[in-house]
Amino acid sequence: MSDFSEFELYEPVKDFFENLGYSVMGEVKNCDIVAKKDDDIIICEIKKSFNITLVYQLMERQSLSRFVYAVIPRPKKGAKGRSWRNMLKLCKKLDFGLITVAIDSPVRLVEVIAEPEGSISSKNSKKEKSLKKEISLRTGDYNRGGVNRRKIMTAYRERSIELLCMADKLGSLTLNSLREFGYDKKEYSIIYKNYYSWFKKEGKGVYSLSDEGKKILENDEYSKVVEFYKKQIDDILK
Repeated sequence: MSDFSEFELYEPVKDFFENLGYSVMGEVKNCDIVAKKDDDIIICEIKKSFNITLVYQLMERQSLSRFVYAVIPRPKKGAKGRSWRNMLKLCKKLDFGLITVAIDSPVRLVEVIAEPEGSISSKNSKKEKSLKKEISLRTGDYNRGGVNRRKIMTAYRERSIELLCMADKLGSLTLNSLREFGYDKKEYSIIYKNYYSWFKKEGKGVYSLSDEGKKILENDEYSKVVEFYKKQIDDILK
């Protein structure tokens, strides 16, 4: 079972919560999985095994939600001995949920072994607000929870790609041209701050695509996001 990757647990859990009516996103504010329905937020952390690092992560996530779950592979038949019972006791003590995925089966069965009561909470309202804002500003789930060494599609990166598509369509962007299409100084600041070096200054307040920006539009890694915004911008410019 050790030859699998953590992200292989992501899709089954995503499907599980979506079937319950939640919208699910991966890699939001360092959380592997965030499931949201109305005002309810569930956070899941994925690991190949239950360990102390996972416990620390779950405790940290309780500052964002009262309902946090560990997601691990389903243990092999007969492996539920003392360590398993101790793990369940710890989950109950610290009010964590536990979800297992049958990674060793063609049918990736998802089972909720323990549910948090929501009785232990150290929620930080500022962090919670930031999490909800990030969710609301994303247009879709472009990340796979549990994936390491991969650039995360954040709301900020999405807005940057949106402006890349706009610059590609119009040739150049200014604050006034952005305002014509309903954008404001917030979007313009993305261009002149140029965090990703995707834009280049052509003159006072005038920006176009840099060579790096052109590469991003052709990059397969971002193709779904680029396709989404190109269509959206075509609709705006009609």
